[in-house]
Amino acid sequence: MSLPLVIELQRMAVDERTSVVQLVRTAKLIAGKLALADVADWIDAELNGYRNQPLPKYRVLFGECRAFNPYRGWIPAQFPNSELHDLCSEANVAQSLGSMEPLVFGDSDHAIFPFTFEQEKILQTLFREDMKFGIYLTKGHLAGIFDAVRNLTLDWCLKLEQAGVLGANMSFSVSEKKEAAPVTQQFFIQNAGVVGSVSDNAAVTNNQQITGSLSIGNVRDLVHQANSLVSQLPKNMADQVSSILAELDGESRKARPNESKLRATLASLRQVCEGAAGNLVASGLTSAVSSLLAG
Repeated sequence: MSLPLVIELQRMAVDERTSVVQLVRTAKLIAGKLALADVADWIDAELNGYRNQPLPKYRVLFGECRAFNPYRGWIPAQFPNSELHDLCSEANVAQSLGSMEPLVFGDSDHAIFPFTFEQEKILQTLFREDMKFGIYLTKGHLAGIFDAVRNLTLDWCLKLEQAGVLGANMSFSVSEKKEAAPVTQQFFIQNAGVVGSVSDNAAVTNNQQITGSLSIGNVRDLVHQANSLVSQLPKNMADQVSSILAELDGESRKARPNESKLRATLASLRQVCEGAAGNLVASGLTSAVSSLLAG
């Protein structure tokens, strides 16, 4: 005699020999029979990858930003402060479970999570190095995603059983479907959790060492770099930053630039960028301006 669907899913969830991909496919069958659209969406995202959807918290991993050196391989990227290091070490893993299986169960002990083309260009511009950049993740990082999905699936089907939702003979009664909806919604709100989509994985930095009076050349370099990054800022901030950069550019190109005015304008730029907490480009520009003003 076959087990009820929910009990069978529990059996699969506690059996480590059952692949997580197979597990969530069975969960998709149950969600479909119970007409649970929200669960089906979550399962489809796990099976096919997250596309313009908020990521569950367990898919936001913290590794180490590295740059590829042709002679030394992947080396840690050096940042001027811990905030920038942390911001660019955050990997938002949207890939499907199936595409990650070879990484988790293969021979390699790590994976390099790539930045987007645009993000990599930002890093190359501000590090002044034509290198590839990526986030170094261990096999354990990625295995944690599989464990989270397995645990969520198990906990969900235990909640269904507690509500009397079993699915005998490969089907669910009207009353089971009615009970399953509120139990499922509450469970995933409390346990899955999401974070807002993150558009930037890259962080920015400035390696100039300034001593003494303000370097006009360095101000011009900053303006040039910042102008190439303005599009990565929030729209309302981008307009303010563009205006300030124009002021800096105009003053720095005078025959005798006013250092006090430049410092005041740089301070205004820093103040504006500090208003975008969590935006990596803004954080990088804040750090670069601080380096200049330290002179």
